[in-house]
Amino acid sequence: MRDFEGAKELFKDTIDTKYYFDSVSAEVGKNKILEAIKEKNAPLIFVIADPGEGKSYILRLTNEQIKDKQLTIFIDHPFFDKRDILKMLYEAKGKFFDPSINFNTLKEEIVKEYKNINHTIFLDEAQLLNDEQMELIRILSDTKVFQFVLAMHKEEGLAILQKKHFKSRTKVIVYLQSLTNHEIERYIKDTLFLNGYGDIGAMFKKKYVKIIGKYTNGNFRMIKKFLYTLFGLLSYAKKTGLVKYQKINKCLLTMSALDIGLIDDK
Repeated sequence: MRDFEGAKELFKDTIDTKYYFDSVSAEVGKNKILEAIKEKNAPLIFVIADPGEGKSYILRLTNEQIKDKQLTIFIDHPFFDKRDILKMLYEAKGKFFDPSINFNTLKEEIVKEYKNINHTIFLDEAQLLNDEQMELIRILSDTKVFQFVLAMHKEEGLAILQKKHFKSRTKVIVYLQSLTNHEIERYIKDTLFLNGYGDIGAMFKKKYVKIIGKYTNGNFRMIKKFLYTLFGLLSYAKKTGLVKYQKINKCLLTMSALDIGLIDDK
């Protein structure tokens, strides 16, 4: 008996670095980041992509892969005061942060502290940083001591790269792309087969994968939402005895797209 409810759980919209899908874009991007970190050839590494194409995932995965070999600091939301990042840097080294000390003095001390320490600072959603925060990152990166990996949404990120803070700076830029139909099919079938749902994986004919790719534009997060919804519908059909909807068809795919807002039904 096909366990659609169990299959559904595999596609929750969560970030779990244990379940990495090696798309061409992800592999190239990950390796480019790791190489730049290893070579220390640029103090600034930008990861640029549309929302849902894996920026946060790649940042977390890269952090997981190197954190046992060097000091890493992961900031999953933009800080709100320029002193906050100095506080994080102090605390990561086990140093007491005294907010009463002059900012420039704090900055000079932390530069000395990190000068001979192998480290990387990851900052997600960096497109939300304001000009003052951006300027602080530029100042710290200009010391040639600190290395930042900044993940940004594509539209805002491209505009930020043109600002004076970063336009002339030495940097590495990593662009993540959407999945091809072939990669979507491989992702779906590999995920299902490797978790014991091979009978369900076999239901995904190429013509259905093509429809999923069309609705989602190959966006990884949207593909997961689509599949989560689709398996929910299949599970409901099974529980209520709706035989016609216990297998994938164009109607179910359209219903899934409608449910998550990929089709305007107005």
